Parts: sequence; C-alpha cells; structure tokens
Amino acid sequence: MTEAAGAFRPPWFCVLPDDDAAGPVARRLARQDAARTLQHSSGRPWLIAFGWGKRLRTVAAGPLKVVLIGSCPVSAARLRVLADRAAETGDEEELAALPGSYYLVTSRRGVRSARGDVAGLNRLYYATVDGVWVLSSSPRQLAHEVGKGVDERWAALRLLAPHAPAPLLFSRTPYEGVKPVAPGYAATLSASGRLAVTRSWTPPTAVLPLEMAAERLRDVLAKAVASRVASPPVASVQLSGGLDSAALAALAARARPASTSLLITVGSRAADNPDERWARRTARLLDGVDHLVLGPGAYPRIFQDLQDAQFALDEPASFASSAARFRQTLRVLAEHGSGAHLNGQGGDETLVAPLSYLPQAAGRSPYRAWWHLRGHAALNRTSSLSLAQAAASAGTYRQWLIRAADRLTLPASPAAALAGWEAPPRLPPWTVPEVVRDLRHELLAVAETAEPVSEDIATHGAVMRIRSVARRASLYRDAMEAAGVPGHFPYLDRAVIETALATWPEERTDPWSPKPLLTAAVAPLAPPGLLVRRDKGHYNHEIHTGLAAHHRELAELFTGSALGKAGLIDEGAVRQALAEAATRRIPPAFITETVAVELWLRSARP
Repeated sequence: MTEAAGAFRPPWFCVLPDDDAAGPVARRLARQDAARTLQHSSGRPWLIAFGWGKRLRTVAAGPLKVVLIGSCPVSAARLRVLADRAAETGDEEELAALPGSYYLVTSRRGVRSARGDVAGLNRLYYATVDGVWVLSSSPRQLAHEVGKGVDERWAALRLLAPHAPAPLLFSRTPYEGVKPVAPGYAATLSASGRLAVTRSWTPPTAVLPLEMAAERLRDVLAKAVASRVASPPVASVQLSGGLDSAALAALAARARPASTSLLITVGSRAADNPDERWARRTARLLDGVDHLVLGPGAYPRIFQDLQDAQFALDEPASFASSAARFRQTLRVLAEHGSGAHLNGQGGDETLVAPLSYLPQAAGRSPYRAWWHLRGHAALNRTSSLSLAQAAASAGTYRQWLIRAADRLTLPASPAAALAGWEAPPRLPPWTVPEVVRDLRHELLAVAETAEPVSEDIATHGAVMRIRSVARRASLYRDAMEAAGVPGHFPYLDRAVIETALATWPEERTDPWSPKPLLTAAVAPLAPPGLLVRRDKGHYNHEIHTGLAAHHRELAELFTGSALGKAGLIDEGAVRQALAEAATRRIPPAFITETVAVELWLRSARP
C-alpha cells in the first residue's frame, strides 16, 4: 500500500514484558492496523507488529525464540542452524552479524532482547506505558501510547548542523516520554519486567592493509548488493555519477545477468556539474542496464511545493526541501515497478576515514602522512600547518565537547572541521540567544561523563559520520516505502562497515586517489575504466536557484512559524538571511535543516 492510497502507515513493532500489567497496552496495539501478534510461552503477547509482511521472520530453537525484522537474505535453513547454535551456547552474536539491515528480537526463558543495526538505519525506542516498559521501532507509536507530544527542546537540538554531538544525538527523541536506544546497544526486558540498555557492538581495530581489505570488501559488498537485487523482477540503482553509485550499478548488473537493471539519474541545472556526464558514461560501459535521466527542465526545483510534498515521518527529514523532487523520482520508480532500489548514501562516510587519522598514520609512516597532509590541505583549501595543528590538538573527547559547547555560533575553521572528534556542531544565526545558552549548558553537562564510541579518534569520527548519514537514510527509506518502493543502502550493512573500519585509515583514504578501498575491491568485478572518476559534483547551484525561485514561499513559511511560536528562532533574522542568500555566505545546511524542522513541527502528531 502506498501513501497515495491515503491509508499508508510506516511499519512498526512493539515488544512487551511477560506480565499481566501489559495486557491493556497489548490489546490497544493489537487492535491497530490488523497487527500481527507473537506470544510468550505463557500465552501473553510478546511482540506486536504491523506492516512488515515477509520481512518479519521467526524461528524457535528450544528455549530460544528469534525474530528478524527487515532486510536479511539468510535462508530459512541457515537461520535455523544459527538459532540452534545460539540456543546451545547462549551467544546471539552470529544472529546479529548476518548480512542486511534488520532488527533482531529474541526471547529466552522470560528475558526479551532487541537491537537494531550498528549503523542506525533501524533504531529502537522505549517508554513506560501503563506502568510497564515497552520497546518499539517507532517513537511516534510509543508517544501515542504514552499520551505525550513533541519535545520542543529536541527540536532546538535538531537545529544543530550537521548534527548534534553523540551524547545529545542519542539521548533524546522528538517526543516527550520516549527514549532512544543508541545504535550498537541492545535493550533487554528481564523476567521481572525491568529494562536494561547495554552495549552490544564495538567497532573493530584497524589492522588490515589495502589488498587484504579489498578482498574482504569485494565479497561482502557484492553479497550486500546481490541479496537485494537478485530476486525482484525489476531492480534499480540511483546513479549519481559518483564512484559509490557506479560501483553499486556494476555489482547490480553482475548480480542480474538474465535481467535488466534500471539506472536512474537526476540531471542538474548547473552547467559545470559533471555528474550527468559521468552517469551516462557508466551506463554505456555496463551490459544489461537501462539508463533513465530525469531532465532538470521538467524536474521540480529545491524548495518547490514545500508544504504539499512532505512525507509523514517520525522526525524531520533532511531532504524536506527537496521533497517534491524526491516524490517525482519515486513516481518514476513506482511506474517502472522497482522491487529494490539501491542508493549509495553512506559510501563517503563508510569508505573514507576522517582526517583525524593523520597523527596515527604519522606513527606508522611519517613520509606518507606528510604527503597525505599536504594533499588533504590542498583539496580542502586550507594550509598544511593549520591542518596539522588541528589534528594534533584535538585533545580528549570531553575536551573537544567543551570547546564545541563554547563555539556553537562561531564559524568553524576548515581545519578544525576536518580533524576533530566529530563535525563541529553549529547553530544558525537566527537561533535565539536563550536557546544557544541552554544548548551550551546541556552540552557542557554531558561532557563531564561522555565516552567516545572508540578511544581511537578516527574510528569514533568515522562511526559518528556513519550514524549521522544512517539517520538521514532511514527517513529516506521510510519515505520510499510510502511510495511502495523498497530502498536499500548497501554501504551501511554491518559487514561493509566493519571491513572499512578494520582497514588502516591511510590505506582507505588518499587525497591523490579517490576511494582506493572501493576501487581496489570492485574494479575486478567491473568493466575496465568504470571506476576512474577523480572529482565530485556539487548541488549548491540547485540550492541557490531554488532559493531565488521560491524566496516568497520561504519567507511566508517563517511568518508565524512553528519554530517562532516555540521561541526557538528569530523569524525576522531568517527572512533577512533568505533575502540576502545570494550574497551572504550562509551554509546551505542551516537553511535546509531549519526548513525541515519547521515543516515537521507543523505536521507532527504523536
């Protein structure tokens, strides 16, 4: 069922304790949307789910019950073998490390456990409902049960660009009374109904040289692609023209030798954007593909039809300003009957290390690190000295958080943005002073006890970049589901992420050779000359032409806005910035993220 049918609701599930007190909430949930109910051994409801269809799979092995929810290509026979092994050993790690992107929910002797994926495409939430703990894939569903509304303090946090630091990003949800389970953590309900959230995944240590890592990536990425596209009669790839999408297109064509794959490219209005030219070149080199280019002249602009084109999602979507464009792409995919659409989001974040790797690289090879330093500085239009100083002075994670708290409204230096623990969080200039002050105090408070994902600064930075893009990709996927098009992001599979993180960062990141790990892995499986692009396209032209064409609608959006009524922004400052966008150097993300939060607040209902 699609959103256009008027009755679309995103799939969801809830996990309940084996307790009579959970009866009322279980009955309410089971009445909604013809939900499917799985039971505890006692007969009480254990898991109530809606909308997953064949993507919800179950297997029982002795005292262990296993539920996989999402995209996982493992066969029924293999799943049973793994469940039997987990029942015997008590170790569920093999079940959690399967290819794909899915939730794992288990029940064993009264103890229920649930976890999402390590990237954060499939996130979990929890809340107390009628006095019992309930786990869910949907914060909106939990908010409805709790009877709470939108947390406006979270909306303020969401204005931070490119994203809030980890201790804040994974400590709150858009709804009051609903808490998140951070990616890489599992939530467990004990037999007595108590809730515990514990770490279930630790990123690997970088130990692999390029050649060994490329062999491993070749295997896991090819399987990640084939598992999605081999079966559907029609499969498609979003072909931007970059290396990430070109690799996916090549692997998809290889996985479907008897079928044609659809490659879809969105053209650009910018004469100097080479993406379309590279996309056409990729399509010519591949056998068994049809290439469809959506011409920019007949394609909506960014910021067009803002209020009419939005999707009903659990939180603001970064693509909200491009919703009309996205809807047109989805209509084309639906018309062609795509049963699996691959997207290269996550490729940059997974395959390329943050530049905070430079100090540790210097310990292994000083000359190579110096050569990389010079190249990265040139590419990012900063000096080698500034970049070296930024990389060497990042300090501890807590020190970095304290500095970030004191610089929320200051311009980020290019070097500091490249070589810190995370991307420096910044608030747009129209944020009211009280909100700046409150967020600063909140960040200083969490800095006292914050722990990084990894003590290695480059690994922590890489994982945070992956989780930030996965958060955006999950909303992209949910919007695709509303149109009846299954979306997939192979670069965010656990095996792909772990392979990249296990590779020495100076081996998978090279200023003189774009994405050496990807090219070394996929080139043997692709036509000669396919993965040779060395530059990247950009979309600033699309944003600025959209601002110019739809300035009036944007100004109206911030006249009596939800953000203004909540006391989070100065509407006059927003309108002035929009009027001066052509000459004033305001990061586009400030505008697009503020638009996203505003549009979502207007429509959000628990």
